Amino acid sequence: MKEMKSSSRAKVTIVDVAKYAGVVPSTVSHVLNGTAQITEETKAKVLHAIEVLHYTPNASARNLRQKRTRLIGVVLQDISSEFYAKCTASMLKEALKDKYALMVMDACFDNNNVRAQVSALIERRVEGIVFVGGGNDEDILQEVEKYNIPVVLGDRNDGRHPCVEFNNEETVSHLICALYESGYRKFAYAGEPLEIQENLKYRYQGFVKGLNMCGVPEKDRLRVVTKELHIDKIDAAYAAFLKFFTDGNGKPIPDVILTSNDLIAQGFVAAALENGIKVPEELGIVGFDDISVSKFFQPPLTTICQDKDELGIHCYRLLKKVIEGGREQEHVILKQKIQNRKTTKIPEEIMAKYML
Repeated sequence: MKEMKSSSRAKVTIVDVAKYAGVVPSTVSHVLNGTAQITEETKAKVLHAIEVLHYTPNASARNLRQKRTRLIGVVLQDISSEFYAKCTASMLKEALKDKYALMVMDACFDNNNVRAQVSALIERRVEGIVFVGGGNDEDILQEVEKYNIPVVLGDRNDGRHPCVEFNNEETVSHLICALYESGYRKFAYAGEPLEIQENLKYRYQGFVKGLNMCGVPEKDRLRVVTKELHIDKIDAAYAAFLKFFTDGNGKPIPDVILTSNDLIAQGFVAAALENGIKVPEELGIVGFDDISVSKFFQPPLTTICQDKDELGIHCYRLLKKVIEGGREQEHVILKQKIQNRKTTKIPEEIMAKYML
């Protein structure tokens, strides 16, 4: 076979590889993607052409022989969020121990971004993908399945894929009961639109379930769910508090507000205090996620704590197990706990009663 040198100025294409190996371009594609039965002799010719022409880095070509890339894709909703960043850091730490590399994609809460980035992960022959957060993307997951790429869902559960999630509904319903037993009677929920992420639906379901368990009448239930609270959490929360949660005379409408994340809760606390409403004496406020600044906020924020590191570790380990032939429908549920601080008044004995 005649040796051929690739030009440093022209990008080598799949056509060049096919011509060098004496095959058609579709055969090269099948060898790269494992999408058809190719004879070992032909496969060897293609892999040799790939190495000679530097169509992919030499390390990747060697992995092609082994049908391994040791690449794992991670699709996040918002990498700037402390929650997602810490979860990813724990996955990366675990992956390094096993000599896997992570390719991290930020969806920015947009499924069009997810589609484009998943395509990039497939092209790079990742051995599995972890989707952390998100939802309403069944068509994207089905596209990944066409390539026989294992999928693990983090902080969500679609009933079809192996997943790691928190016990959102159970925790929130128990918290509502604890708040009710502590003397709170008028309840509000505030957060982003529920369709953005599946875990938001479970949190709100837990809120409603807890109210029903305690017999709270409809007139004492308030829900504020707007896209503004998703786009600009703290500033939007400040404005929303004045619009929805005060009676116009400087008095709070609910006794307690459960929010979908700590930044919204902190916006509410700031708005309440700056408008003369005492927290927690006149109004209780609860956050979600327990980000690092929440315990230093004044007053320190009561919030639902989710272990970000545990989520990342379990997501990685579950995906690794599936990649290596483990059970594909495993479902891991992680416990949450309440950080009972100074924006609510819940006696410790009531916390213990509800195992919070």
